[in-house]
Amino acid sequence: MRNKQMYVATVILLAGMSQAAAANMFAQSASGAQSSDLSSSESTLPGMQKTTSSRGSRPGGGGAASAITPAATGRLYPASGELLIGVGDLLHVAVFDTPEFDQDARVDPEGHVDFNGIGSLAVENMKPADVAAMIQKKLKDDGMVLDPKVTVSIADYISHGVSIQGEIRTPGIYPVLGKRRLADLLTAAGGPTELSDGIADILHPSSPTPDHIDLKSSADTYAIVPGDTITLERAPLVYIVGNVRRAGGFPLARATTISQGLALAQGLSPSAKDKQVYLFRDADNGKRVVSVLNLHKILRGKLADVPLKPNDIVFIPNSSVADVVKATAAALPGIGTAIIYARP
Repeated sequence: MRNKQMYVATVILLAGMSQAAAANMFAQSASGAQSSDLSSSESTLPGMQKTTSSRGSRPGGGGAASAITPAATGRLYPASGELLIGVGDLLHVAVFDTPEFDQDARVDPEGHVDFNGIGSLAVENMKPADVAAMIQKKLKDDGMVLDPKVTVSIADYISHGVSIQGEIRTPGIYPVLGKRRLADLLTAAGGPTELSDGIADILHPSSPTPDHIDLKSSADTYAIVPGDTITLERAPLVYIVGNVRRAGGFPLARATTISQGLALAQGLSPSAKDKQVYLFRDADNGKRVVSVLNLHKILRGKLADVPLKPNDIVFIPNSSVADVVKATAAALPGIGTAIIYARP
């Protein structure tokens, strides 16, 4: 009778401490679990390199380049993804058959550029073609060129950024030249980590709410334009502790039953008590409820398998009631130190 009371008290203790301990567990171990395989080389996809300068800046054209940091938010790009000039961009101006007016000029923090023979012009958030037309008119109206033919191009795409963050191997800000597929951006950033839930939240600067995009079905068709922010969320976790071969937390990226979760934990240890397994689950009222499951019958098809839910804790005790305190003592530290395991 005394052993049975001790057994119940241990189970109640596990239920009471699981929330806080589980949070500590994954705060401590997430970086270590991913450190071995998350590096990736710089992408060579056209328009996706982290630096895209195609011409060197002439003396006097550098402006505030050294103080400019790429930004992927706050710009209202057209839905077409057409490029707009932004602060820090390097413009190349060419005037046909009049090379003395050719120049490279950096957009200063106020959104202005000093053009040869013309002076300062406001160019921020303008299309390169519109700036070319403005320079062309200025040259003609001032009598400097009789019939000027001007082209303006963006030589260094500093401001055309898309931010990628969350469960991605190489988070950061990547230049995007017009429309690109979401799949292209994910490839440039090394792809999702094993802990991604397979959903990307895409926030456009002109929209207050993000789009929720299923990567498996829509990454190849969903269009990304400059200014977007892409966030890959972490999948919820389930925790399998006690007498299993690999106790820890496992991403619940897709529907998973308790028997499948056991397979992720590499099966039961020889001393496991599979006829009396404890499932701790958050109820709708915020409390945690405990269910006792006969895993022995579930694994043999005599009882229906049980789907796991986010934050579930499956505790598999020792087969000997007398050893339950020892088994629990081995399981509880694991909640604070175990690794987050990715699915194979």
